[in-house]
Amino acid sequence: MVKISVVTVGMNHRKYLEALYHSLYIANKPQVSFEAIYVDNCSKDDSVNFIKNNYPQVKIITNNKICGFGENNNRGVMASQGEYIAIINPDIVCQKDSIDVLYNYLVENPNVGIVAPQLLNPDLSIQYSVRSFMSLKMLFYRLLSKGNDLSCNTSVSDYLCKNLDFNKTQPVDWAMGAALMLSKHNYAKLGGFDQDYFLYVEDEDLSLRSWKSGMPVIYVPCAKMIHNHLRGSSKLGKKTFMHIKSMCIFFKKHGFNINSYRSTYNIDR
Repeated sequence: MVKISVVTVGMNHRKYLEALYHSLYIANKPQVSFEAIYVDNCSKDDSVNFIKNNYPQVKIITNNKICGFGENNNRGVMASQGEYIAIINPDIVCQKDSIDVLYNYLVENPNVGIVAPQLLNPDLSIQYSVRSFMSLKMLFYRLLSKGNDLSCNTSVSDYLCKNLDFNKTQPVDWAMGAALMLSKHNYAKLGGFDQDYFLYVEDEDLSLRSWKSGMPVIYVPCAKMIHNHLRGSSKLGKKTFMHIKSMCIFFKKHGFNINSYRSTYNIDR
């Protein structure tokens, strides 16, 4: 039986897919049984043929129209057979044992909703991949700093959890959707990603709904993955406005002031 279904959504990401699938099938293949599902969002860079020719074991779903991040991942999960779902973006490179560590943590802690690995920049420095829930104040300062993670603004630092001990397994409010794992049962319980969001904020929304359902989100730093972060909304443009639109949907659904959940969960209990 397949234990894990690795779901990846790509759109003209062939150069990243080469590194992802090499890490998954050759360099750092998990010990646990897995399948890979790739949802192609109308690529024009020969991504599909590359996968067919080099990794024929990957199950491919091709779109005939461009769909949102959440909808595409939900399609991939619907086609999956695994007991657990790993949402892995195409710009991820799995490191040794990373998939196995996340899987084992979920098996040993069935009360946990979502687990997230430690994401590293290509130079192996730690990426700020776990966050506090957004507020209007944080959104204002985030826009003011143009999404710059190096900003010294206190609100931005709090949002990016810069004071976190990144070597400690611990609860977090939410983690970037570039790499997440949860049981298929819990994915179904949450209704998957909310398709009202076309791009951005789906990961924050999923994490918040997991917390509200009594299922904590846990950061597991001994599982490491390299993330070639594609910052599509860091410069003012169409994707910036898409990000703002998604934040408006988020606030409408959950309110403007969301309390932190991470302090309410004792990981040692």
